[in-house]
Amino acid sequence: MGATTLTGIVTKAGVMAKTVTMTVAKVKTHPKLLKTYVRHNKYLVHDPDNSLTIGEHIRAQACRPLSARKRFVVVERLGFQNAPTHDEPESTQALHRAKTEAAMSAAQREWIKIEQRVKNESKARA
Repeated sequence: MGATTLTGIVTKAGVMAKTVTMTVAKVKTHPKLLKTYVRHNKYLVHDPDNSLTIGEHIRAQACRPLSARKRFVVVERLGFQNAPTHDEPESTQALHRAKTEAAMSAAQREWIKIEQRVKNESKARA
């Protein structure tokens, strides 16, 4: 029997180092009413590159315990929930970036701004 694999959406990123929170939705049917309903579970997932952003679909696989609650590691990135259209990919990416930056600390946001300034200055010189 293989290792457990889960597919879900990143709901929190940039708050913990090399860790994201993934939400997995399960659709269940009530035994008596026969009505379907959705249940959600949250899992902490190890992201070694710190490259995931909020809203991305990922596939995670069970591994040895990495911390008190972290038991999964990212295996594959499946893209964003609402894939950007050809008309406005930059605005969609900017929205995802803004959501991720909102979850960051002030020091991390300042560091990203400094890195962006350095990139812009190096492009202007070239």
